Amino acid sequence: MNSVKNISKPTFFTTISLLFNFLLITIVIIHIKSESKIAYVNNVKVFENFNMTKELKKIGEKEFKIRKSNLDDLYANLNSSGISITEKQKLMQQFIKDKEQLNQFNDVFGSEQSAKIWTRIKSYSSDFSKEKNYTVLLGSDSNDNILFAAETIDVTNDLIIYLNKKYEGLN
Repeated sequence: MNSVKNISKPTFFTTISLLFNFLLITIVIIHIKSESKIAYVNNVKVFENFNMTKELKKIGEKEFKIRKSNLDDLYANLNSSGISITEKQKLMQQFIKDKEQLNQFNDVFGSEQSAKIWTRIKSYSSDFSKEKNYTVLLGSDSNDNILFAAETIDVTNDLIIYLNKKYEGLN
């Protein structure tokens, strides 16, 4: 009878040990699978190197130069001799109006285009994060916002490449 009890005890402890090991391995696997994958990007670099930004900047600069040239021509006419006071007054009113429109264009165009660009960047970044299985993609305007990050989680260049390919319809 004693021999039967001795055989049962090691089997019981072995079973408990196996169950404990199985539970521990399961917990580790679940933890590894659920562990967040985090990356970060430099927002300034992403914004400046996104092709949409470059294109809209060229469009804005071209429009600004045209408006500025027209304003310069108006100013030159305003300062020319041989025009009547009435014409000068009309030109001055037109100059003031055009200058205000140029200033408004500068303010509005930049902010509207920036908003469009950031909307596109956020949309594409979401797709990028899903494809790369990132649970969090942090954006930093400067190194001050992130106190430390391993270079291995800086995916700025990868995101820029992805954004530009997607923008050009290649992705």
